[in-house]
Amino acid sequence: MLEDLSPAKILIVVLLFVVFFGAKKIPEMAQSFGKGIREFKKATREKTEEDDAPAVSGSAPAGETIACFYCGARVAPGTKFCNSCGKSLDPPVCGRCNTVNAPGNKFCRSCGEKL
Repeated sequence: MLEDLSPAKILIVVLLFVVFFGAKKIPEMAQSFGKGIREFKKATREKTEEDDAPAVSGSAPAGETIACFYCGARVAPGTKFCNSCGKSLDPPVCGRCNTVNAPGNKFCRSCGEKL
């Protein structure tokens, strides 16, 4: 069915779409569609992050270490900075939307801004 789609047929469909909905309504519809897709992706991303996130407890057993998200070096729980690479181990906060992201993320999970 889709193999016989020619540029002329696509143009006819686009013209019918413009005539039916109007030139002013199409950008609004596209924007609404984009927002819906963005919200859907955000919801699925948050759900998978909740499922994949390890349970963080306030008290860790003595002698236990955690891995730095950036270089993989082992550090003691509660440490603010990695001893090896010097990067902060606190979760990054987006400067644009103030969303707290998972440590190691390079982009904000809500707005896509580079962290």
